[in-house]
Amino acid sequence: MNGNETIEPVRDEWLGELLRELDVPQHGPRFHAELRRAVHEERRTTRRRGVLRWAVRVAAVATVAAVAIAVIGLPRGGKSPSLPGPQAASAAVVKSRIRTLLTTLHSVSGTLVAGGPRENGGRWQFALDSDGDLRLEGPRPGDVETYDASTGVVRSAEHSTSLGGDTLFYAERSGVAPGPPDQGPPTWVLPEQYGAYIRAALADTAPSVRETAYDGRPAWRLDVDTTPNTIVPDLSGDHLAITVDRATGMPVRIVESKHGAMLRELSIEHLALNPSLPASMFELALPAGADVMRSDDGFRHVPLDQVAADVGYRPLVPSWVPDRYRLADVAVARQATPTGKGGSNPPSRMVVSLSYRRGIDQFVVTTRLRGGGIWTDPLASPTGYTDTPTPITVGAGALAATDAQVVISAHTVPHMWTLSDRLVVTVGGDLTRPQLARIADSLQIR
Repeated sequence: MNGNETIEPVRDEWLGELLRELDVPQHGPRFHAELRRAVHEERRTTRRRGVLRWAVRVAAVATVAAVAIAVIGLPRGGKSPSLPGPQAASAAVVKSRIRTLLTTLHSVSGTLVAGGPRENGGRWQFALDSDGDLRLEGPRPGDVETYDASTGVVRSAEHSTSLGGDTLFYAERSGVAPGPPDQGPPTWVLPEQYGAYIRAALADTAPSVRETAYDGRPAWRLDVDTTPNTIVPDLSGDHLAITVDRATGMPVRIVESKHGAMLRELSIEHLALNPSLPASMFELALPAGADVMRSDDGFRHVPLDQVAADVGYRPLVPSWVPDRYRLADVAVARQATPTGKGGSNPPSRMVVSLSYRRGIDQFVVTTRLRGGGIWTDPLASPTGYTDTPTPITVGAGALAATDAQVVISAHTVPHMWTLSDRLVVTVGGDLTRPQLARIADSLQIR
């Protein structure tokens, strides 16, 4: 061993992050052979030079396009792969560390702390597993919300924020959809801005990166410029400072500001990665005789081969998904709550929701009958912010030649949506822009 082998998996991970951010044409028939040859030659040349800097240039023979990968600074020999050494890390490195963590977590728990002049403040204890099971406690003692992914049921015991007092109000919501654009289970972070801020760090833009320390541990700080929400400009910032723990890749502190003045701060304390979480943690027994507000969102969990019989059409299923994603849940609803900004879309009928999970990451493919009326983005920002979509044309599969819209934004879930002659189709979740487009190209009639 020459001291370089220990960093090669991390180097490949970082290179993968750079590749994912590129929008490239379809590969020619000799692409993979040329790629293997180029990587082999580069490794041989790099080792001969005895330096820890490298670059790969890949030429697709069947096209005139060439993809050049920028040089990545690597850690000096002997450093842990998770700690890139004293030199400044690239945004791709940090984003890759975050993505790698989120895709390999089987469970996570901790305490989310909110504060700042534009935040009501509070503390929420959370626990989540890779099945989507969830438990949230807070901000007041006694406030509890649980979600059992196997049954699709949310139960809660909460104080009223408007009425005040010590009375707990109980609720049970069944038939919950696996995820957006339909009203799914509560997210693992509360307030939900935390998830939006992490997505901002992982978006297409290249944030600046600096090395820092947090709670006595080495960390990175990502500085991300954002576009304020014009609907509530006084409550929406133009800058995010995201602190990422270097050893784990976990975003542990986020500060939103506007014109240099802090609006809100969110941080995680008592973080535990992959803790053992008993099934009982995601159960909530409501008191006997309690007045419980019960509702049914209308979704039922079914086998994939039963979907067509339930909704009257064969579903669209991706033939390609990113590595390690698995089909975790299939749900159908004859009727569901309207989607879109303020529920402005026509009623949702005959909905199919396919949930794919990878660790605590998730994306959801949905179809519903188009019917009459005018459809707008089903996954539009719930805060009223109007994002600028990127138009694409689906290149293959059941939706080939269909015009679609892709939205990557800190204000909503990364997603693609389109209208076919009969269906409204969405793909949304923890995905990059190229992944969204590739999944759209791979949709096939089951």
